[in-house]
Amino acid sequence: MKEVYIENNLVYKVIDDELFTGIAQVKRKNEHLVYEEEFENGIILYSYLYFNSKEKRLSTKTIYNPNKPNVLSKKIMYNLQKEIFEIHTYNDDGIKILREQFTNGKVSYSCQYLGKKKHGIELGYRDGGEKMTFRCEYINGKKNGTEYCLKEDGTETKKQYKLGKRIK
Repeated sequence: MKEVYIENNLVYKVIDDELFTGIAQVKRKNEHLVYEEEFENGIILYSYLYFNSKEKRLSTKTIYNPNKPNVLSKKIMYNLQKEIFEIHTYNDDGIKILREQFTNGKVSYSCQYLGKKKHGIELGYRDGGEKMTFRCEYINGKKNGTEYCLKEDGTETKKQYKLGKRIK
């Protein structure tokens, strides 16, 4: 990382001011790899954050939009068992549009976003993604429509909302 610099959202080599292609890393004094970024012609394509462990174990992989430097495309988070447990997806402008959580490789939670606010459908699942336990629609961060909830004992509840205010 000390051998490159950023100018106008592009990464250059310090030694000759050429656009950088390759991998830049951050390591601790004991040579433990903490973080790395992958570049092509000065544009970041991926970044990798690693857990602090004896082996090289990925914590978070971030994928960038190759047509818009430094704009996020997708962020994938892993647990210590090397399984994906959460994915954030972004639109072409780098605004978060979807958050998904996984249990044993199956979707257990999904919610649409518009930036930092829930905007769209929020869903919760159990039994390996087979049974929907929660459903609600949001508009600009506020519940809107029918909120459905299925409890562990099989009891169903439904509540009505209009732009964040409960109406039933």
